[in-house]
Amino acid sequence: MDQCPKCNAALEPDARFCPECGTAIVPVPQPAVAAAASVTSLMTMGGLETLDETQTQSDGASHAPALEPGTVFADRYEIDEIVGRGGMGVVYKAKDKLAEKTVALKLIRPERLGGANAVKRLISEGITARDIRHPNIVAVYDVGEAGGQPFVSMEYLGGQSLRSWHREKVQQRDDVPLRVAARIIAETLDGLKAAHDAGVIHRDLKPENIILMDTPTEQAAPLKILDFGIARAAGDRLESGTGTGLGTPRYMAPEQMTNPDTAGPPADLYSVSVLFYELLVDVLPQGHWQPPSGGRSDVPQGIDTLIERGLSNRPANRPQTAQDYRKALVDAVNLTTTVRKSDTDGPNPPPNKALLWGGIAAAAILGVVVIATLIPDDGGGGDPDSCAGLSGEEYQACMGYPIPDPVPDPTPVPTPTPTPTPRPRANPYASLSGQWNDGYGAVYSMQVGANGQFSGSGYAMDGAALQLSGSFSGSSGTYTVVAPAMGMSLNGRMEWDRGCHINYQTYDPYGQYILQQGQMHVNHMPGDPCP
Repeated sequence: MDQCPKCNAALEPDARFCPECGTAIVPVPQPAVAAAASVTSLMTMGGLETLDETQTQSDGASHAPALEPGTVFADRYEIDEIVGRGGMGVVYKAKDKLAEKTVALKLIRPERLGGANAVKRLISEGITARDIRHPNIVAVYDVGEAGGQPFVSMEYLGGQSLRSWHREKVQQRDDVPLRVAARIIAETLDGLKAAHDAGVIHRDLKPENIILMDTPTEQAAPLKILDFGIARAAGDRLESGTGTGLGTPRYMAPEQMTNPDTAGPPADLYSVSVLFYELLVDVLPQGHWQPPSGGRSDVPQGIDTLIERGLSNRPANRPQTAQDYRKALVDAVNLTTTVRKSDTDGPNPPPNKALLWGGIAAAAILGVVVIATLIPDDGGGGDPDSCAGLSGEEYQACMGYPIPDPVPDPTPVPTPTPTPTPRPRANPYASLSGQWNDGYGAVYSMQVGANGQFSGSGYAMDGAALQLSGSFSGSSGTYTVVAPAMGMSLNGRMEWDRGCHINYQTYDPYGQYILQQGQMHVNHMPGDPCP
């Protein structure tokens, strides 16, 4: 029995599609397979291919003869070389003689578009995509038809597809760090937002369609989304009337298969969730899939929740916009913190997990970290052993007991001496006013009064607004940090070293657990000397 070239599933003799993964099954003569395989290595060159390798090979028999270098297409594009070939057509590196620049020229096989109406739709969609300009989207320069050959001219890229980069990580048995994966997804969402704002839904988002322009890190993941060629302006109806969903089955939202006319931004966000899951777990979320945190201790439950929402079969249950998804992503990634039991006398009952988690979330998102060294309260009072041998008022004074004033002898009232005008009290905390840097990315602008009262505001590393207030008594203090956007506040204790550092500790709402701890750097950056 025949097997699917993608997943090796058993196929019926006359099967046209794999029942497991949806790959198109086309009989391929052996010479055609060899010809297709010869360009497989070029698939990610310049980031211009959009089809799976197996589909590239199985469709290789019917593609048109390649244009030779030096050929001029449409009286405008001088062919340089082939950079990709697949079932949808061929991609060339070419010179636009009119604009005098290098472009990627994609010649699309007309028979794959489903007729003249589909070609018109492609051109209409290309014109819409041409108006989108964003750092995370490949620029479309021109779209049209020449001599019956549909084409798209777009930005020529030098880079590596997300598929190729991730495959290398898997082969090296190297997990993609959570924050690197999140950065890739965030950049992808930024590009999708620009497209969605223009009324364009991608409909075929997958690793082959995301090109990394440089190695992604926690701080940056320069990338570009390509091939909006099967996208159409949101709100238009399919002219072909076939009701066929367009896209790659493994990354497609359910509504693209059952009712493609209804596919909107949530369909792309479904694909984003598949991408995110695959980056974290190295497999696709099929069947009864395990949440990412089940196999990775560095993935918080908030990421599980976000991916689960994004993979909902009902579009209404997913995040509705790329901006909503991005905000939820930032919040979830920042929920990573270590909870440590505070030093208390005797056992304490376990706190409510939901409220404790809320406290951890606030502390992490706010970028607030808490104070390390606290001075224990000695309770006051004298040492009885040191007062041994004393008696009477001397013993009372030693132990700190109040001593009644003796009845004074009547004496003449002295003439009062004029009281001098008191000098203004110096502010012992003056050096603490200014910028407080918590060493984790949060920075506050603070004012501290002579009475030890302080207040100010700032921003966490992710841009969330914060408010910080409290008071010192000597070198010890307490504080409250508030995140207005989240409606959350937490309390903590601090200890000033009487220099330019303040140690701090933030507690859960019950005061039983230390959520975070660290050191504020007053008017200097971490690692720099005191001013």
